[in-house]
Amino acid sequence: MMKRRQLLKALGMGGLASLITLGASRRSRAADPAPPPRRVIYFVTAHGHTPSSWMMQVPGGSALAFAERPLTPVPREEFSAVLQPLHSFRDRLLVVEGLANTVNLSNIEEAWREHTDPNNHSIAVAGLLTANRVRQQAGVPCTGGARSIDQELALRTAAPGRFGSRVYGSDYVPNLTVAPFSFLGPGQSSPMVSAPDVAYQDLLGGYVPPSSGQPVGRAQLIASLRPSVLDLVAREYEFLGARLESDARARLEAHRALIRDLELSLGAGPSALCDTGFAATGHKITQFMRLIRLAFACDLTRVVTFVAPIPQCPEFGYPAEAQVHPYAHQAMPGGSSCGAPYVPMAEQAIRDLGVWYANHFMYLLEQLDAVVEGNGTMLDNTVVVWLTELATPHHFHNDTFTVIAGGGNLGLRTGRYVRYPRTFTSPQPNHVLLGPASNRLHVSVLRVMGQPDTSFGLTSVPDSAGGLIPLTGSLTELFS
Repeated sequence: MMKRRQLLKALGMGGLASLITLGASRRSRAADPAPPPRRVIYFVTAHGHTPSSWMMQVPGGSALAFAERPLTPVPREEFSAVLQPLHSFRDRLLVVEGLANTVNLSNIEEAWREHTDPNNHSIAVAGLLTANRVRQQAGVPCTGGARSIDQELALRTAAPGRFGSRVYGSDYVPNLTVAPFSFLGPGQSSPMVSAPDVAYQDLLGGYVPPSSGQPVGRAQLIASLRPSVLDLVAREYEFLGARLESDARARLEAHRALIRDLELSLGAGPSALCDTGFAATGHKITQFMRLIRLAFACDLTRVVTFVAPIPQCPEFGYPAEAQVHPYAHQAMPGGSSCGAPYVPMAEQAIRDLGVWYANHFMYLLEQLDAVVEGNGTMLDNTVVVWLTELATPHHFHNDTFTVIAGGGNLGLRTGRYVRYPRTFTSPQPNHVLLGPASNRLHVSVLRVMGQPDTSFGLTSVPDSAGGLIPLTGSLTELFS
């Protein structure tokens, strides 16, 4: 049987007892102006970019040591193709070259050894945000074997009246099976909302007009729109219900009034720019970008994961009969691990697909930058992390594409292109040397979000020479 504290912890309210104790002191400080909240967005795209489409030169930088290039003085024409749409935000960018999805390489090596699923797509998706061992089951593609970084942050930032996280976008189906990126726990994918109008109702559907017919003031309206903590966990963690016995469910109901009183005592209220209007116009991606701005401005969540859809080829200028996946396999000189030959037009198509995604990413940055907060904008108080499923379209996991935007008020030193040296022996034999593991990027995001962790996911994996590859610590070079 679940105890009350265990239940609250599972529902993302593990600090509730402490909050009750601290309620009086927090109410006494309610009039003090609070700094803008820290937020994070994971913007995830499928496949990967060809290195020539996004990497940039670092003049004078040694390949054997950390090197960086200031982006502010670089003209647009010297930006790589995929980064060119982001040029106007170059002072708010950190482009990171040299990282590796080291855990995924180790997972692939283990899968070959154990005769389980070694598929590059399956393992890449399962490990991108978990940085952990994948969950292998006979006869089906592997899936996430641990809680993903977005959901770890969701548990830590959830509060009365605020969703822990929202996961938006499109299902990714690389191998005839939906492959999620975000996980509540081993084998438990996070709920995803794929339609903007449904996402809007999900965020604001708790509003019930007053029966009196009297006009409603803005503060009252927004307060009524903010989700109750019990309502949100009931929707977001329904899978827990089957584990509760009847007396546990009764105790949860008995605490409802107490918790809602606590919500009232701790609610700081939404931003002055919390505008709940939403126009379901334009591309689905741009609608979601506007919804993310709404959710953050109204403090309905502080963690969002967006899985970008794979467009039909005419959307980025290619024939209707063409498909992205074959283009990806043919986009790299030397061919793909599946045996597909190199086709120059395929390389161009994947480059143009990256540019298409970059334009949508820029729109997201524009939305965040339009909201003034504190001594900057919402973008300065949000870290936006663009990651790709694979490092390259032909199934490599080293030299991953990583673009970080915003976070200037959160300790990041933006306006730079940084390159890490490749010094680690790979988990796979006869493989190239690797740069730092992506686990350390996740630790860096935890640090940006005010968390003290020094590791996320696995802490080390064996290399092919009998040593260990360390996976802990933040990427200190990214910070001021």
